[in-house]
Amino acid sequence: MIVAQDVSDPLNIGALFRLADALGVAGLYLCGQSPRPPHKRISKTARSTDQFVPFEYHTSTLAAIEKLRAENYRIIGLEITDTSEPIDRFTPDAEHPLALVIGAESQGLHPDTLAVLDAAVHIPMYGRNTSMNVIQACGIAIYALSRKLL
Repeated sequence: MIVAQDVSDPLNIGALFRLADALGVAGLYLCGQSPRPPHKRISKTARSTDQFVPFEYHTSTLAAIEKLRAENYRIIGLEITDTSEPIDRFTPDAEHPLALVIGAESQGLHPDTLAVLDAAVHIPMYGRNTSMNVIQACGIAIYALSRKLL
């Protein structure tokens, strides 16, 4: 599952639908300021995947996380923090499905969201910049996590 917190660009949401379909993600939780279908710009980028990839909208990311946790999900945030682990060193628990929480394009995950994660992971960066587009990062993370689970 992918949980998008305040990912406000409809083109990025459309790309999330395509990514979820391509990599076999169970669905999307769109939270806060994240736009949701039906939306012309989401549909254009999603290339019809918004018609069949399951999604839910939640005003509160914390409520969405609480629901997923009740369904036995392990909640993983994609964010560089003082305690985050490089994604290539992270070992997922095969007994629990994973929910990857991604944050807004410019602000990342909210501090209250970081506080309730089971773990935070980051993508090691080798250039000068320490960030990348949220969808690119999400694609790398989902691919890396799925390889470890398969």
